Amino acid sequence: MDYKKSGVNVEKANMLTEIIRSTVANDNIGMFAGIYDHPLIPEYSLVGCTDGVGTKVIPLLENNLIDNIAIDLLAMNLNDLICVGASPMFFLDYFATHTLDVELTARFIKSLKQVLSEYNCTLLGGETAELKDLITEGHFDVGGFLVGIVKKDKILRKTNVSEGDTVIGLRSSGPHSNGYTLIRKLYESGLISKEELLETLVPTHIYAKEILELCDKQLLKVCAHITGGGIVENLERVLPEGLSAQLIKKNIPVSPVFDKLSSVVGEKEAYKAFNMGVGMCLVVSPDKADEVMKICNRFEPFIFGEIKRITDDEKDHRVWLG
Repeated sequence: MDYKKSGVNVEKANMLTEIIRSTVANDNIGMFAGIYDHPLIPEYSLVGCTDGVGTKVIPLLENNLIDNIAIDLLAMNLNDLICVGASPMFFLDYFATHTLDVELTARFIKSLKQVLSEYNCTLLGGETAELKDLITEGHFDVGGFLVGIVKKDKILRKTNVSEGDTVIGLRSSGPHSNGYTLIRKLYESGLISKEELLETLVPTHIYAKEILELCDKQLLKVCAHITGGGIVENLERVLPEGLSAQLIKKNIPVSPVFDKLSSVVGEKEAYKAFNMGVGMCLVVSPDKADEVMKICNRFEPFIFGEIKRITDDEKDHRVWLG
C-alpha cells in the first residue's frame, strides 16, 4: 500500500503547482503563505493562506472528535501563516455538508471560535453550504482562510539563510492533517488497528506563540511547516539557490505511530507521505540555537542538521536526510 494506490497522486499535484506558478507568475506561488502589499499600509504587508483538514475529517467525525476538527483547521492555516513571520488577524471558514445538522455545525463553530481566541484571531465570518450532490451523506468538509500582518522588514525570507546555519526540528503531535487517505486505507485493509488509528487522530500542534516570539526577538531566519510532501519537499521551499540542508535522520525523536506506519508502507514512502515526527523545521544562526530551543521547549526541539553549500554533484538535491 502506498499514497498513490490509496488515491492521492503527489506527482500530479506537483505538476499542477508548476502550471499554477507559470500561469499566475508571482513570487507567492510555492510559499507557505501569500504576501500582499498595499500603499495605504506602506510599512506592513498583509499575508493570506487557505487550507483544510482533508480526509482526516472522516475518522474524526466517525469518532465524534468535532473539537479536533476545529483545532486542525486553524493549525493547518496558522502554521503556514507564521512561516513568513506574520501574526494572525482574522479567519473565515467554509463548511460544506450533505445535510445540515444544526447541533453538530454549531458545535464546530463554537470550538473554532474558542481556539481562535487563544491566538488573538477573530472569526470574521464564513459560508455554510448544503451540497447533497457533492458531499457523501453523513459527512462534511471544511476549509479555512486566514489573514495576518507582518512588518516588511520582519518577513522571513529564504535570502536570510546562510551557509553554516543550524536546522532545528520541532516535534509533531502525530501525522497532523496529512496522509489520511493512506492511513484510512491501511485501517480499512486491517494493516493498522483501531487503537493505532485513534493514536493518529490527536490534534495538530500549533506552533504560533513560540514562532512569533522568536520573530519578535529576531532569533529566526526561516521556518518550514512540514505538511504534504514530507520533510524534504517542505524544507526545500525555504532554501535559497546554492544552499542545501544536511539532516540527521537518527536525531528525530522516536514515535511508535510513525514506526508502525513506516513498517507497513516502507520507510521511503512514509517519508514522502508523513511528517515522520517533525512538525516544523527552523533555520537559525548557530549561536542562537540554545535560546531558540529553550523558547520552543514545549515541542521537544532537537538539532536536526546544518545548512551547507551545494557542490556540483549535489545540485539536484536540496535536502539530504541521512
